[in-house]
Amino acid sequence: MADDNRIGRDTLLAPIAIMASNGVPIKTLIDVGSADGTFGLTVLDSLGAGLHLLNIDAQETYAPSLQRINALLGEPYRITALAGHEGTVKVRKPQHEYWLSTAFGGDHEIPCTKLDTVWREAKLPGPCFIKIDVEGGELTVLQGADETLKDCSGLLIESPVRDSKGPQFLDIYAHLAARGFVLFDMVRQSHRGSDATLYQFYSVFIAERFDFRGNKPLRSNAQQSEVLDHVIERRKALLADNTTLISNIKIKRAGLTP
Repeated sequence: MADDNRIGRDTLLAPIAIMASNGVPIKTLIDVGSADGTFGLTVLDSLGAGLHLLNIDAQETYAPSLQRINALLGEPYRITALAGHEGTVKVRKPQHEYWLSTAFGGDHEIPCTKLDTVWREAKLPGPCFIKIDVEGGELTVLQGADETLKDCSGLLIESPVRDSKGPQFLDIYAHLAARGFVLFDMVRQSHRGSDATLYQFYSVFIAERFDFRGNKPLRSNAQQSEVLDHVIERRKALLADNTTLISNIKIKRAGLTP
């Protein structure tokens, strides 16, 4: 496994590396919304070439890339949408294929199946780690994954935080909490270009049975000593800032007209 200290902390890879380096078992990565499959390849290259990979995407446009991965590395893939039922699902036609979503309906109908069905048919070893990035349809994927979640150690999920008709982060949280998962991390916050407010991030969950955090202190003794030194120096700096800020405010108030 790679040294997780060398991986950028606010990256999609970091939480998986931290889990793996602390003994959380991951035998297979399931990449739902894999697009061309780059994320899965990055995980295998960085964390362990012996991991298995299952790429899943709803769009035929990505089939050549996923076929190439299958031909060269033997990693399986499926071209299908995922939902809480078998059959078809309606989607909106996006401006770019990368943004295809099952969250908002639409007039374009495509085949769908359950993640449970794909996982069962793939016959890959567990526990698995599931990454889901399907443009607002993440909860729909989870609704067809109850059996898969029983063989899952963790998840990385694109999580909306916005005023829209689709499911929100709290819906995803409640669904997974009811199935024995707890929040592990949050990475890659994204903000709206129009008003700089948060609209999504990637939430990371770990199965309670694999959660190692209660077995370790918040910090080592050396780290705690460094934090204490930092707090002392920070207060000195804040008091100096106060002097400057008070002076600035007095000047600004003096220039105010009654």
